[in-house]
Amino acid sequence: MLHYFTCISALPHVEKAIASLDEAKLNYQKQQYEHSLKVSDYQTLMQKQQEQINSLQTQLDKVDEELEQLTSVYSPYRGKVRRVKILGQNEGRITAEVTLDIRDGR
Repeated sequence: MLHYFTCISALPHVEKAIASLDEAKLNYQKQQYEHSLKVSDYQTLMQKQQEQINSLQTQLDKVDEELEQLTSVYSPYRGKVRRVKILGQNEGRITAEVTLDIRDGR
């Protein structure tokens, strides 16, 4: 009889343990879901950043190409450049006025 009574009195503890286990399982599943959302958000962010990097690299390459096509202008006079005044721009050409100081001949 004592054995039967012990099993009956242990039943609420077992049910409580099962309920705790079920709650722990739900919490674990919730954490897994939240983690998968974070991973997905991170992957999306990394993809967007990579697209931005690719876009910036393309822009940089274009600027480098344009810089290579620029023409240097040489002056028949030696001196220091004192002022550069941009007069205008038309179809990719810039018109500028350059003031040289040629007093010292350097």
